Parts: sequence; structure tokens; C-alpha cells
Amino acid sequence: MEGLFKMHIWMAGVLTAIALGICPSRALSQTQETIPPIEYVIEDIQGTEVQVLEEGSKVWAPAQEGEVVESGDQVKTGNQSEATLTLESDTTVHLDPNSTVKISQIDSNNTGGFLSKLEMLAGNLLADVKKNLQDSHSTFEVSANGVVCGVRGTAFEVGWDGNDLRTATHEGKVEVVDQDHISHFVEAGNASTFNRGHFRLQRRLERRETDRFQHWRQFRKGVFLKRLKRLMDIRMNRRPAWQRRTPHPGKRWGQIRREGPRKRHPEKLVQP
Repeated sequence: MEGLFKMHIWMAGVLTAIALGICPSRALSQTQETIPPIEYVIEDIQGTEVQVLEEGSKVWAPAQEGEVVESGDQVKTGNQSEATLTLESDTTVHLDPNSTVKISQIDSNNTGGFLSKLEMLAGNLLADVKKNLQDSHSTFEVSANGVVCGVRGTAFEVGWDGNDLRTATHEGKVEVVDQDHISHFVEAGNASTFNRGHFRLQRRLERRETDRFQHWRQFRKGVFLKRLKRLMDIRMNRRPAWQRRTPHPGKRWGQIRREGPRKRHPEKLVQP
């Protein structure tokens, strides 16, 4: 199955290159040379009620595919609307309808990895995180009401309704630290609930929950291919590089983008 999927990705890249009228091998090699800064990109929007609140602003603005969100920004989905954010090409965060998340911190580290801290303000998110984060000393955390979910490469969900926080692990293992600073490990196939910051119970995932995750994995393949085409278009100057709506305070991404995409560390196009 893995071999068939790799062939599917390769063929998708070839077909995209043909559609763009360029040599497939050249297109794919050029795509792999393009890497955006360490930041989240709104890669896919479903519905009409996805909005962004940039740090320092009081006005929610309609989100756009390809828009960058950075430290301090918030993303909100309305009724019957969803959004998928990507970090490079191998970490994905999906927001369900009626969800709000704040990017508390997103930055690179000194070992080629990243530090990502998200705060769940409402609703539900599903995170599919790059494997082997320890190789680059990367950190990925999701918090809500003082409860922190930390991972080292896994797929899990976090739901927050104002009282209860629920975390469901589909792959790998999640360490959840409650308000009492007690660690709880939620392994694949299990879900835990925390009430007002304190551990309440752990149970096995239900069939509908595992089916939902498998459905998401299929959907994620389409998001990955959309990102692949966007990378090609940027490299061939068919569309601008990822952009934040306004320059981020204290960052110089605007100057970096005017100079063109970075090429120091080729992006690895990892299959979803």
C-alpha cells in the first residue's frame, strides 16, 4: 500500500507539471528547493465562515487559502466551515466547525526544527504531527484551560467546550499535564477527559471516532496535493509566496518574501 501511495504522489506531481507545461523532473526538483519560513499556512478552507484575527488587531477578517498565521494570531471557523493549517508539509492541524485556536508561539530552533504552541479556545482540532520530532528537538503542544497536551510525533484530537477537555490519540502517544502538574499518558486507541483542568476518566475510542480519523486521513491527501501544486506555482512565479495579511510586529518576513523563497534547507515533501 505504501508503494502504491508513493506512486500516486509521483503521478500527481507529474500530471501537475504537465498541466503547468514544464518538465516533471525539473518541476519536482524545483518544488523541493522551495521552503517557507517556519509558520502556519491556511492551506484549505471548507465553507464560508473562516476568519483570522491578527495579533494587535480587533477586527476579524475573512481567511484566504495560502494566508500565513503566526505567533499571536487566531483562526476561527463558523457553522459548517472548516480549515486546515499546515506547518511545512508534514504537520497538519484541522479545525472543525465552530472552533477557535490561537497560535501562541511558532518559531524555529537551532537544530532545524520548530517550537509550536497552540491554545484551544473553543471547539475541536485534529493534529497530525511530523514523526520523529526528537531528531530536530522540535516541540508541539496544544493547551486549553491550563491543561497541556505534548507530543513527539503523533495524530490526536483535542476538544474543548469551556468545561471539559477531551483528548483522543489515534497514533503514537500524548502526554497530558493537568492543572495539578500530574502527567497522564494517552496511548493510541484511547481518549481521556479532563474537567476544569483535572483528570476525570480514560476510555477506549469508539468505532465512529476511529472512522472519523480514517476519513480525515483520506481528506489530508487532497490537502497535500493542493500544497504541492501551490509550491510549484510559487516556484514558477505563477502566484506569490505565502503571505501574512499585514507584517508581523518584530519580524522581517516582508523583506524575506520580496527577496524570494528561501532555499537554504530544501523542503521534504513527506507523504500524508
